[in-house]
Amino acid sequence: MEKRTFYRILLAIVLVLAVVYTMGIMGLVPFQWSYYITIFMIVLFLYLRIDARINGR
Repeated sequence: MEKRTFYRILLAIVLVLAVVYTMGIMGLVPFQWSYYITIFMIVLFLYLRIDARINGR
């Protein structure tokens, strides 16, 4: 998969998760969902940082 396509799909996923996270803060969905989304975002951030350092960006 081309890197640009991967990042576009990833952006769509992150935007949806941000909306669900906000709904968790507001109490519309279980707050535990927001907790897991936060863990996922941190792991994703670390993965992208490590990938960028390895590939020299």
